[in-house]
Amino acid sequence: MIISHIAVPYAKALFDLTLEKNLLEETVKDMQVVATLFKNSKEFRMMLKSPVISEGKKRIIFARIFEKVISKLTFTFLLIIIRKKRESYIGDIAFAFIELYKDYKGILTTTLKTAIPVSDEIRSRVKDLMKNQTKGEVELIEEVKADLVGGFILQWKDKQYNASILKQITRLQRGVTRVNLYKKGF
Repeated sequence: MIISHIAVPYAKALFDLTLEKNLLEETVKDMQVVATLFKNSKEFRMMLKSPVISEGKKRIIFARIFEKVISKLTFTFLLIIIRKKRESYIGDIAFAFIELYKDYKGILTTTLKTAIPVSDEIRSRVKDLMKNQTKGEVELIEEVKADLVGGFILQWKDKQYNASILKQITRLQRGVTRVNLYKKGF
């Protein structure tokens, strides 16, 4: 996921504050709530980005949505973000905070894309392989993509290992187009 560079300092400030106050676990749960709402609700995203909706109305909407769901610290932080006119970055701030938390805890998010659902044995083998490489905890996200035909794609951080049949077919197609069937001299 691409996170705005503006969001990172805000997420870092909240992270440092919650670490200092020993509220990290509570705040990461709060930010997961915010991130989930941001990801799943187009109306919420549009409301945050709307210049027509005033700061006061956005604060009221936030109070109705979050006041009883998240901690006072996180709620106050979000209201400060709105006051600073950075509310369009709240989703990115939540995602950046979650990434900072995962880095701090040594959790590696890995995405496994396959053509068909994987078995428990393959799932555990992939987790063990990634755990041995990173020496940390692995969070495995599985995606089924039928267009891969077969094989798998493994993604983590900014790396990707593509062992799909689709990739091999694409390589073959490129290789065939480079072959010059025309020979001069006939």
